[in-house]
Amino acid sequence: MKFIIQIGLALTFLFGSMQINAEVSINKFMNASQASASFNCAYKGKAASKKCVVTRSMVKASIDSVTKQIYGANESLPLLTIRWPDGDVSRYLGMDSWELKNLGDQKTYRLKTLNTDESQLDLRRGVIIQSDVSTEHVRFW
Repeated sequence: MKFIIQIGLALTFLFGSMQINAEVSINKFMNASQASASFNCAYKGKAASKKCVVTRSMVKASIDSVTKQIYGANESLPLLTIRWPDGDVSRYLGMDSWELKNLGDQKTYRLKTLNTDESQLDLRRGVIIQSDVSTEHVRFW
């Protein structure tokens, strides 16, 4: 019996540390200006069959007519690109206050932040891109 409890505690510690490491790696990814990594991903709550390749890069605001007007043509803005397993690509241009603009459908979305501190991303379940009604649009973890 003691052996089973020890195995249970070891597995709990192992899986807990894996979750902590996953959060740290996604945190490092989101803080990098240039990065590319494979993540599990979901669209509108439905998980993809394979991992997505997510890339962070910087682009000029002139990539979009609205951001060009707001920021000027030469301003650098972060771009989040998600390459889905079916070959489709989603591109989200970072704007102020965790706001993102989908360059495909031209709609604005928002990164999920902590309820207690809207200046920090909520990465407990991965990166969550929410629609304007706070429903999960895209998530990668």
